[in-house]
Amino acid sequence: MSIKTIIFAFFLGFSLILAEETTLRLIFAGDIMGHTTQISAAKRDAKGGKGYDYRPVFKHLKPYFSGADLALINLEHTLAGEPYTGYPRFSSPDESMFAIKDAGFDIIATANNHSLDGGKKGLERTLSVLDSMELKHFGIYRDTAEKDRNYPLIVEKNGIKIALLNYTYGTNMLVEETPNVVNRIDTVLIAADIKKAKMAEPDFIIAFMHWGKEYELKENEEQRELAHFLALHGVRLIIGSHPHVVQPFGKIYVPGYKDSVPVVYSLGNFISNQRDRGTDGGIVFDVTLLKNSSRTKIIDYGYVPFWVHRFNKSNGYAFRILPECTKKEAPCKEYNMKPAEREAMELFFEDTKKILRNLPQKSHK
Repeated sequence: MSIKTIIFAFFLGFSLILAEETTLRLIFAGDIMGHTTQISAAKRDAKGGKGYDYRPVFKHLKPYFSGADLALINLEHTLAGEPYTGYPRFSSPDESMFAIKDAGFDIIATANNHSLDGGKKGLERTLSVLDSMELKHFGIYRDTAEKDRNYPLIVEKNGIKIALLNYTYGTNMLVEETPNVVNRIDTVLIAADIKKAKMAEPDFIIAFMHWGKEYELKENEEQRELAHFLALHGVRLIIGSHPHVVQPFGKIYVPGYKDSVPVVYSLGNFISNQRDRGTDGGIVFDVTLLKNSSRTKIIDYGYVPFWVHRFNKSNGYAFRILPECTKKEAPCKEYNMKPAEREAMELFFEDTKKILRNLPQKSHK
């Protein structure tokens, strides 16, 4: 065999390996709440005073969300229909999900402590609305047969198959009516679900966990133990919600697994009316998977911080999610924030960087 033939064969083989590589970029956002103030703002934003319009809330980050291959979010209100209500038992207009889909989100995690706020009717109507909008969802089910058919949620895109798991610590002492199902944190159940997920031969298993203690800026021992349990059983990325504040980022090393398992203990609020320090913003976790002929791995990850700006309009409050920017940047100038608002925004970004000092920050552009 000539040298030219050997060189040609080498580059042909290398090209085939490259051709087999594919990537998948995912973003995860935290809690989308439905406080009464938000409902009122959406009604005022609707043209002609008819219906509700939540789209202005996401305007400034819509290009970023839409740029991902898959975008996931935690739905922490029901779509139980009228009368629309805020805390403590949330029921928001269907338009809240229209706006989420319009902003670029594809998949909705539904198991959390507010899943049963609307009872049986609310749970089932929530699922019907999501189905009608062709939004994939996981975490709550009309009955066990539906769960058996659809859980774990298997999604394939760009030639990469992922399995998605979702569990909640509880449902505010409310109990689901037969035959409804809410996925609760139970290690026996979770182990069985992971085993079932592996039977689908996914390239990557991801868990979206509703856990921890509200407003605590650090994860607790129970979260750490559960994260290790998930990682040891085959979960390769763990995303947390519920505390309504951003919590630290960690890595878990599993014997026999070449890479570490990233854990985002809490993404914080995505959108809400909460204004206390730390609750007025959150992060998006941005991760890229690479699949080649040998395995699937994470090749890039980081976070994008954002702040929820609640501001006065002539007829009441309005909301918008704002990315980080300096006073000199054009977008920041256009926001026309009051000094106290700008101070609160800058404090949130400063606090978040301290909490996530071991996690790379990414650009929203």
